[in-house]
Amino acid sequence: MEDRYLESRAVLFGTFVALAGALLAGGQAAYIAINGAELCISDGCALVGQLTRIPPLWFNLLGSALFLSVALGSYVLYRTGLTGVKVLLHLVLTAAFAAEGVLFTYQYFVASAWCPYCLVLLTLILSLNLILLGRGALFGFAAFAASATIFSLLTFAPFNKDLTDGTYAVKKSDGGMELFLLFDQDCPHCKEVEEALEPLDGCTVYYNPVSVVTKDLFPGLEKEPLYDYRVNFSAASLMGLDRIPILIAKKDTGREIVTGTSNIIDFVEAMCGGEEPLLDFGGGAGGFSGGDSSTGGLFTPPDDEGCGLVADPDCVE
Repeated sequence: MEDRYLESRAVLFGTFVALAGALLAGGQAAYIAINGAELCISDGCALVGQLTRIPPLWFNLLGSALFLSVALGSYVLYRTGLTGVKVLLHLVLTAAFAAEGVLFTYQYFVASAWCPYCLVLLTLILSLNLILLGRGALFGFAAFAASATIFSLLTFAPFNKDLTDGTYAVKKSDGGMELFLLFDQDCPHCKEVEEALEPLDGCTVYYNPVSVVTKDLFPGLEKEPLYDYRVNFSAASLMGLDRIPILIAKKDTGREIVTGTSNIIDFVEAMCGGEEPLLDFGGGAGGFSGGDSSTGGLFTPPDDEGCGLVADPDCVE
């Protein structure tokens, strides 16, 4: 009798834990709907959100629905003790734990960043498995381990696309070099580069945002009807670059990468405006032939020469 009493109390406690998860995920969804961006306490949250195919709003709505269904099921189990309800809870929580295994390894192997908010949700799912399933949580742990192991053995290319799929606007030129500028609409350093490019007509410039464009940018330029900013965000992440603007120049010998506001301006004025270059942009493995860098020749500018790739509240116009 006492065991049944303790079990019912545990189920009731699980109901409150599930409700807390529903409020957390639902609150995040509401914040996104109102502000258009996630409430992030670290860059990891924003980075993970940028690299997923499903928008963060829907991710959080699905999470809230999951926690609400668990809360409802556990409350019904508390009131009725029906075996069928416990079986359904077992299936839902085991599946949720398996899904968390994928999300956990995604952060490590793909995003290479930890999302504290995601880890809190993982902790809630883990707690619900232990509270509501008891020894049955072993199935959840097995599902988590299996999905995490399989995911870790796979190699992922984030998108089967190239930089042209991430182009928002194009400034065309007859002949000359093709340039891809990775920028953000709120980055003042990017704005400096855009202003430097405006009078130059010796290169074809593709403007590729690393986040959603919500303003009317580049009046007079040809706009693409569809663009995928995640292509640009992923390209920067895969190159190990965490600051914008980034300029990628297509050359006969490959691609040249230039970072840092002043370096990019010098480069475009030299290559697109006919001025003498202030730096040697010749044969460096990463883009510059000059400058010491652990990235194999890629010149690394000072931190004040760009904005963070993810949301940077200290770097806005």
